[in-house]
Amino acid sequence: MSATVGWFPSRFPVREDDRKPLRYRLVAGTARLVFYLRFFGRPPLHFEGTENIPTTGGLGLPGTGLVVASNHLSNLDPIIFGAFFPRSLFAMAKRELFPNRLVAWIFAGCNTFPVERGTADRWALRTAIDLLRRGGRLLLFVEGTRATSPGMKRAEPGIGFLIRRAAMAGGSVTVLPCGLWGTERVLVKGRFLPKRAHMHIRYGEPFVPDLGEGSARDDQGMADQVAARVAALLPPEYRGPYA
Repeated sequence: MSATVGWFPSRFPVREDDRKPLRYRLVAGTARLVFYLRFFGRPPLHFEGTENIPTTGGLGLPGTGLVVASNHLSNLDPIIFGAFFPRSLFAMAKRELFPNRLVAWIFAGCNTFPVERGTADRWALRTAIDLLRRGGRLLLFVEGTRATSPGMKRAEPGIGFLIRRAAMAGGSVTVLPCGLWGTERVLVKGRFLPKRAHMHIRYGEPFVPDLGEGSARDDQGMADQVAARVAALLPPEYRGPYA
């Protein structure tokens, strides 16, 4: 059980194989239905590079752990990944999103676990490393939080720390860089209903970070190495310090 959320289920992950739990499938299906209804059957989502998504890996399957590394522009981003990513994903979410036992139970069934941001949350770190060590796929937003403007923020060193620790614990971690843009124009702050605007998700080629390569030997350097791969997939005006 999470030390930061006392009512988070003690059994996590819900499934020990690569299949999505029932709660995951129900929530993802509902999200896709809302998208189709809101946009009259044609959600303005454009995917590129889906052939780069590894077919191996996943809990109970051979392969290294996979970090799906993305920039972060809107509260829609994790919903889109959960609803449309073709394979099961795990994700961390700030503990404030787990206000009671029911919500925690739903999130756990959606492969999402709490993290206390701004602290050394050892339980969340151990959970993430264990998932990667066992071949799971973990979604990470490299900036740690949403960017306040379209340009990327500097990557959080904690992302580099997690990747380095997971690689040392499990032998190998593969990173799938992902660049997304347009979601900040769909769910505008202060609006309840999403606007119609084109959203793009571009997957790059997966790579295995080199722990001993130059500045990647420290946490910030590793985080910057991953963020630079993400930024390269974005239009120039979205790349921020990685332009």
